[in-house]
Amino acid sequence: MTRHLLVASLILGVAAPVLAQNRPKIGETITTESGLVYKFTQLGNGPQPQTGDLMVIHGIGTLADGKEFWNTRTDGAPYEYTLGVDSVIRGFSEGMRQVREGDRIIITMTPELGYGARERTGIPANSTLVFDYEILAVKPLSFAKLMREGIAAGTVDEAIAKVKATPNLKDYYVSASTIQAAANAANRKEAGTSEKVLALGLTLLPNAYQVHQALGRLQAARGDKPAAIKSYETALKLNPKKTPTEIRDHETATVALAALR
Repeated sequence: MTRHLLVASLILGVAAPVLAQNRPKIGETITTESGLVYKFTQLGNGPQPQTGDLMVIHGIGTLADGKEFWNTRTDGAPYEYTLGVDSVIRGFSEGMRQVREGDRIIITMTPELGYGARERTGIPANSTLVFDYEILAVKPLSFAKLMREGIAAGTVDEAIAKVKATPNLKDYYVSASTIQAAANAANRKEAGTSEKVLALGLTLLPNAYQVHQALGRLQAARGDKPAAIKSYETALKLNPKKTPTEIRDHETATVALAALR
């Protein structure tokens, strides 16, 4: 399943966090008032996410008959979610209130907690969904949070300046996907500012081929052919071409570079 399937524009579900001393046993099935059903297959000892924390998650999504429609391990890219901020399906929002870093949880969602009567790629209307989530990390400090708060408080330039001035910035979690998400958020607030955020992101993750590739797309769109060629060439050089996603990205960049030349 592509990222947009999880990041659906639905109202966030709200559920009280589970206290550590009341955690279910591995394999114990829990049903919440909303009808969400879950059980843990692994219990971690890491922090419990709080609203605004970024979570790094591996996930597998299947239909009730076992047909798989999403697998981050196959895609080679964990899903990143900001608790209580990102707009997601209700069952996912509620389920992530039950976990902590290191957990692995199986969550079954009725259609009302998933996509309801709406069809999605690989997901028929009114489908019951089963997700296997492993919480790889919980990150209270993140580049995404810094940029989100900065953009909300002022201009994009001010947000960038705030990030640059953040003490111990190297201790903040950053990824190619969160850099691109921040760039998109900046552009929604001030059209044409995406490149500034991508450039900032490259100072933190200089070897992220995805960011170079995203920058190349923007440079090509505004007609800066030399800069776009350089960005695409760098993206192709850095792309390891190991996962299906990386291979697809490499093919896309190759085609784009050929068109520019």
